[in-house]
Amino acid sequence: MHIYYFMPKELLERELVQAKEEGKDISGISADLDGEEALKAVDELQNRPVSKDFPFDEPDTLDDIRAKRPHHVAKPALALNDEVLLDKILGAWLGRSSGCWLGKPWEGFGMAKGKDGIKNVLVEANRYPMNDYLDFDYSDEFMQKHQLDPSLKGYKYRDFDGMPEDDDLNYTVIGLDIIKRHGHDFTAVDVANTWMMHLPVFHTYTAERIAYKNFLNLISPPESGFYRNPYREWIGAQIRADFWGYVNPGNPERAAEYAYRDACISHTKNGIYGEMFVAAAIAAAFVEDSIEAVIEAGLNQIPENCRLAAAIREFMEFAKTEPDFEKGLEYIYEKYGFYHPVHTINNALIVVAGLVYGNLDFSKTISIAVMGGWDTDCNGATAGSILGALLGAKKIPEKWIDPINDTLYTGVQGYNKVKISDLAKETLDLIKK
Repeated sequence: MHIYYFMPKELLERELVQAKEEGKDISGISADLDGEEALKAVDELQNRPVSKDFPFDEPDTLDDIRAKRPHHVAKPALALNDEVLLDKILGAWLGRSSGCWLGKPWEGFGMAKGKDGIKNVLVEANRYPMNDYLDFDYSDEFMQKHQLDPSLKGYKYRDFDGMPEDDDLNYTVIGLDIIKRHGHDFTAVDVANTWMMHLPVFHTYTAERIAYKNFLNLISPPESGFYRNPYREWIGAQIRADFWGYVNPGNPERAAEYAYRDACISHTKNGIYGEMFVAAAIAAAFVEDSIEAVIEAGLNQIPENCRLAAAIREFMEFAKTEPDFEKGLEYIYEKYGFYHPVHTINNALIVVAGLVYGNLDFSKTISIAVMGGWDTDCNGATAGSILGALLGAKKIPEKWIDPINDTLYTGVQGYNKVKISDLAKETLDLIKK
């Protein structure tokens, strides 16, 4: 039986890290505890207040988050006809799929070896920097030397007839299904119920699996996102953001609100902000024509003085005077490499780096996001989704679209094999309704 993420000792070890990052005093708690004693320690840590000298202000409720946003939040005007809007929606779906698939084979390796490990493989294979899907046609000796997963041997994109299942796309499809079933007034409980009805528990990870367990124990949102959940600021909510942006083109504020309703079932603080930031950025990408404006639209929907916003703004200032993407990635690793490889903040920065240094070039954008390491498929997917919405499907190079074959496989009940073009048309219909 798979019991990953639930073991008391692991929960305590993770909670000690999480509580410290949140600005709590963790003194007096031993990481050596196990069983019920470990769970009691987790509860105590979660109930401790944030230290008064913590420099950030990070609320959890939607009203409080909105109250802490930057002033003068502007909403771009939506002035797109159906043909242009459908092209942008399709571009977002395809951009997410291709970016995810580019990073998918590198996910475990990127978490373990980071950007330098990926670069070492690509340089020796004479494939650096990335600019296309990469088959794993390396020799056994090469695979062993770089400690690549042996199961990847012979992994070739042309051997597939569509985008294989990935949790990054599962949640995008679930977003569509939620709006279809519950309309635009869906609630956090609607999201939780949809998961339990249509998403198998072993297709979830970290914070999502903890939340799933909480649902089954009748712990409702938003408590389900907090209770004994030390993964609550990891990337799981951020990767669920996209459809809320797709269905609210040109309306970042509403996209962020939808993202909040989704995120609060499994996350808190910067875990929630990551989803709100991405959803708002995607909504803005439908009507903006610069990456800077898109990123600013995302930042305008989260607390001005939170760790995520501070990290993104500092990076944007750095990137203004540093044109080399490798140095940009190095900056992120030096300042934020202490976070877990699946944390929201460090991975959001990799996405931003891909967007900034990609400079509206789709191939460069998703390639940099994947070469950044850590959660490679998530970061490639998010960067591809944002830029796909901005550019539209017609401007995405065919080399990224052709292997997908307009086909997506998912683990979501009722959507096991679907046409991406159909998903785009359904999205447009939901917008018009």
